[in-house]
Amino acid sequence: MHFKKIEQKKDSLENIYTKANNQKNILLINIMKLNKKLQFYVNNALTSKSLILDLKTEYNIKNNFIHNRGLKDTKIGKKFAHLFSKPKQLWVYLTEEQKHSTDSYTRYEKMILEQITKARADFVVIGQRAIDFAKTHNLNVIKSFTEEQKTKELATELAFLIKLLYVDEVYDSVHFVISTNKSFRKGFTILPLEKFDVHKLTNLDKPINTTQIREFEIYPDLNRFIDSEINIFLSNAIHSLIIESYFYNAKNNLISTNQTIKQLDEDILKLRKKIIKHKRELEVEDIVMFFRKKDNKAGKDV
Repeated sequence: MHFKKIEQKKDSLENIYTKANNQKNILLINIMKLNKKLQFYVNNALTSKSLILDLKTEYNIKNNFIHNRGLKDTKIGKKFAHLFSKPKQLWVYLTEEQKHSTDSYTRYEKMILEQITKARADFVVIGQRAIDFAKTHNLNVIKSFTEEQKTKELATELAFLIKLLYVDEVYDSVHFVISTNKSFRKGFTILPLEKFDVHKLTNLDKPINTTQIREFEIYPDLNRFIDSEINIFLSNAIHSLIIESYFYNAKNNLISTNQTIKQLDEDILKLRKKIIKHKRELEVEDIVMFFRKKDNKAGKDV
């Protein structure tokens, strides 16, 4: 390669390297922000869960959002379980746009297909990959959200939709699937609340201290308070899962960016070595030419 072209290529790669480093710094800042938000929403969801369960125990509350106890859960129901139809489930599947070749979703899709053979399943799909997956396997989709519809209001819309469907369609459970290394081949259970397992996102499931819960004043009344607290719980739980999905995607992008930076480092170093070698060769040629001229001049003088 011509010397000038080598220098031009090195300069071009150094510009790309600078941009990649800037992108890395932006990703690191975003990851820090997402992690802070994740902790906030998970802790809020766990606090709501703990409060609701303590109220349920203290006041013997019957609520399907807390514990979906139907005939199948009774002693008689368990004895004749084979006579009942498959449980009815709602699955929420959220995917992110992947800019790189990493396949983060195939393992979850295999899991979903295995699980729904044991149930009557409906789906809410979010993101192009999730939409395509549902179409390919002829899944019963109740609601879909495109990439453009993944706005800041998505969590609020999902919380309202899930609560409405859980009551109207009488689901036994609600499951939420995202790509995350914190639940490598499984989804998360949102409802019933007793089976809520989003604590896996932080490895924390510390209940709040409500040992003297009867001393609390509950407004306007217990049932409406529980209903309001379930709304808060759902909102925080869904925010947690959406943020974890973004968080995991951002970490994958960071890994890919670091790999790009490493490759650029190696390529730039090789070009610098070529440039140094070329300059040294030129220096040697100049020295040789200098002494040749000097020898020729000395010969003429003789």
